[in-house]
Amino acid sequence: MTIIDHRLVRAAAAAAALFCCGPAAAENMDFDRGGSPVIAAVLSGETVAVPQAASADAADKALRGETFVERQGVAYIWPEIVFARGGDYAEFAYTMSQNRDQVRKMLLQEFGELLLPMAYSNTDVNELAKTILGAILTFDGMHAAHKDEAVQGLGVSFEHGLRAELDRLFMANMLSDSRRRVEFLSKNAYAYRGVKNGAADPELPVGAMKSVGFLIHGSYTLLGGSRIQVTVTLEKLTGGTSRSFTASEPISQIMPVLAKQLFDFFQANEFQEWVNPQPHLQWLPSSVTRPEATATEGKLYCRGQGARLPYSRELLLASQGGNYLPGGIPPLKYGVYLVADKQRHDEQHYFFTDSSSDATGGPVRTSAGYGTIRASYWCVKGAPSAEVRFYESLYRLRRESADAEVTRALECLLLKLDDFGASDWFCGGAYPSAAKAQDFLARKGYVIELP
Repeated sequence: MTIIDHRLVRAAAAAAALFCCGPAAAENMDFDRGGSPVIAAVLSGETVAVPQAASADAADKALRGETFVERQGVAYIWPEIVFARGGDYAEFAYTMSQNRDQVRKMLLQEFGELLLPMAYSNTDVNELAKTILGAILTFDGMHAAHKDEAVQGLGVSFEHGLRAELDRLFMANMLSDSRRRVEFLSKNAYAYRGVKNGAADPELPVGAMKSVGFLIHGSYTLLGGSRIQVTVTLEKLTGGTSRSFTASEPISQIMPVLAKQLFDFFQANEFQEWVNPQPHLQWLPSSVTRPEATATEGKLYCRGQGARLPYSRELLLASQGGNYLPGGIPPLKYGVYLVADKQRHDEQHYFFTDSSSDATGGPVRTSAGYGTIRASYWCVKGAPSAEVRFYESLYRLRRESADAEVTRALECLLLKLDDFGASDWFCGGAYPSAAKAQDFLARKGYVIELP
């Protein structure tokens, strides 16, 4: 028989609510001391039901630091900011990194990947809260040590300036309090007063963990004249992760620049992540000894790698992903690339990325008028998509057709479908829509299903 400590079940469920959904959910689960007034600001301003199925995955992500900023509710930053002079910063940064590493170790090694299983292993959730409180206490001591250091209180000026600039940005962008994703914790909050008063309250660690999401500290270096370089680091307490922002500006402009970076980090709209449009393809760069080659040389190299030349559509889609996104390749250079397309002529075609393609029949064409071309190239493994095969089939029909009207209808169909090599010169406005051209081709015995 398995014996379950229901106090730990409640604590673990509240911790899962805290990490995945914001502390408002944890508040409703009596994670805080019963009957205490709501003085401490919490990380989320919304009450969110604890998900039953998705909470474990969300908590797991939070533990691994994959969700540095939760995009619901409000994230609260400790109200004091340390700015240390560059020469004094190394020791401070090392101390903070030790605290961060301790939090990360606690999360990943002692707590494992999920929070809810703690209830079954009798792990004490308060240990994490104590670790986080230790980081806050260390930070608070650093703030006291550095606030009156040299350069006539420059660090204090930066601290107030950063807060003021963030407030100004909220007002300038007409963001009401309900739309703010980040705030500085109130100095009237229970956690702040407890730390400042040195309270021995046993519930202070959990209160602090629920109240404070981030710490901010920074360093500055005088560059000469009126210029200064400042680096600001944002520490996420519950994830043991950090992000840094830096700027070099005249002293009067440094805080507006850094505040804008922080403001954008928290408040900027999130967009749909890149989706690899060709997950079935694997890309290989050209030969390091011959990055530009003739068509014969390029095809030979690709075959030797168990691959082929890409079609222009494949090449362009991959280049839109860039060097760092799944399925992407570096942006295409100005010039010419070898491709596998065959349009109106059954011979080697090339993808021209320069502007002259606009006046010479589109970016995909033969070497006519160019002589022997040595071009850049990529190799690709994987079968062409149905869309690529569709367009290649249309061009094959166009090459093989001896009927001028069929040829014209195929050209109009390509034009209406906005293909690379399509041209109104070949269509001549004969068919006002793709459907009209499709109907004519069907009457001629060519049944074409549009993609």
